[in-house]
Amino acid sequence: MGSSSELQLVGGSGVNGVYTNDPRARARFINLQTQKKVKAFKLKLRNYKRPDFNRMILDLSRLGWTHEKIAFLLPVSGASTVSEWARGGIPNYDNGAAFIELWRMETGIMRYPLEDEWMTYKYKIGQMDIFEDGGLCDQVIDELDREIKG
Repeated sequence: MGSSSELQLVGGSGVNGVYTNDPRARARFINLQTQKKVKAFKLKLRNYKRPDFNRMILDLSRLGWTHEKIAFLLPVSGASTVSEWARGGIPNYDNGAAFIELWRMETGIMRYPLEDEWMTYKYKIGQMDIFEDGGLCDQVIDELDREIKG
């Protein structure tokens, strides 16, 4: 193993092992098909955006969920973990997937928000629609007018 001319075993044992200076092993990573796949993967990775956990936590908060309630349902140590996600921390895959599923079930929205696209699409969670058609505002104003006059 001391000199660089010796073969070094990377994986496996005996004859079936993969050696680092084996030309056949290196050729697998050089062929054209692999290069195309790697290039396509890197292009997709460039546009990858992770889930916006902060926005999802805010949405659940608007629905009455606290960090403690979220942490109780998810396999995390406590509310401080959820608070860390709200400050920009990244959960591990299992906790993140469980949190996204909780958010989907509570909001009824299947497409979860991604970072840096908060203005590209909108949805309403826990918001009052009093100014949409003016109907509720008009009812409140009419009720106040009746109380003032009556």
